[in-house]
Amino acid sequence: MITMKISIVIPVFNAKEYLERCLDSILSQEYEDYEAIMVNDGSTDGSADICLSYCKKDARFKYIYQENSGPDIARKTGTDASDGEWLLYVDADDHISDKMLATMSETAVESDADIVCCQIVRFNENREWNGSRNTGERIKVLNNKKDIYRAFFVTEELIGTYYAKLIRRSIMDKYDFIKDGLIGEDITAALYMFDKANTIAVIPDKLYFYYQNRKSISHAKYSFRHMVSLNNYICLRDEMIQKNEALETRICGYFAGYQMAVATAMGRNGSYEKDAGELLRRDLKDHWESIKKDKKTSVFMKCCILLYNCLPKVFVGLFRILYLLTGR
Repeated sequence: MITMKISIVIPVFNAKEYLERCLDSILSQEYEDYEAIMVNDGSTDGSADICLSYCKKDARFKYIYQENSGPDIARKTGTDASDGEWLLYVDADDHISDKMLATMSETAVESDADIVCCQIVRFNENREWNGSRNTGERIKVLNNKKDIYRAFFVTEELIGTYYAKLIRRSIMDKYDFIKDGLIGEDITAALYMFDKANTIAVIPDKLYFYYQNRKSISHAKYSFRHMVSLNNYICLRDEMIQKNEALETRICGYFAGYQMAVATAMGRNGSYEKDAGELLRRDLKDHWESIKKDKKTSVFMKCCILLYNCLPKVFVGLFRILYLLTGR
């Protein structure tokens, strides 16, 4: 059996409630050639004590403390401190199957892939649902950019996350991790990975368990991060269209959903932010024809975009009411 060292990087910020579940799932791996690097991003809730206790249990667990700098810088810190040939990123409030490392490392060797992606099961406080498209009973190997981007934007067999991916170290060697925990850091990183990879293998196994946290940045009220993230989405979309002109309609529809998260964040605040609001409105109007034609963008989303384009302050006000009623 061929073995290769895997570095598991876990950014930790005030994750005491879930952290043991995450670390136990790593400790129980059938595959043994790994290190687990826990990066404490300035936690104040006792997460540090839990991390240190696992270092005592198993020498493969390593602990790093840093002042609060955001999850992406925590990932960078862990990546820089690691020495594995392969990288796996796990969020501290999630957990993984005990077969994850064994299954994905075997696939990496057999398919000579740069990235191996597994299926995700997602949870929130009310339910469980599949977070990615099952490819069937067989491994799907993507080895050209056209198929890779189609699998991301059209069939959604690839998803825009750090997690649920075993990544060859050389793919991330020159990646410029994002500061300040900006919204959209996962999709930015994923598109970078997909661009650098020659071969990606997608397996049907459900090996990553994701827990939706309503306190996460993506569910937060409006802040400067949303303005920077909006610009990031626009740049990413334009870059992807340049590389995939045939998918322009789908790419515009895909990113419109992320862009509208800026409008809903303003709704949580209950105030229309002029600079971000007008930039969003102009951009959505400029790309409305493509968004309108996109078959994968829901009618509901298209109606929301149309309302925002025509009456942005009304949209923000209506979403504020919805937020106050539901907390979402």
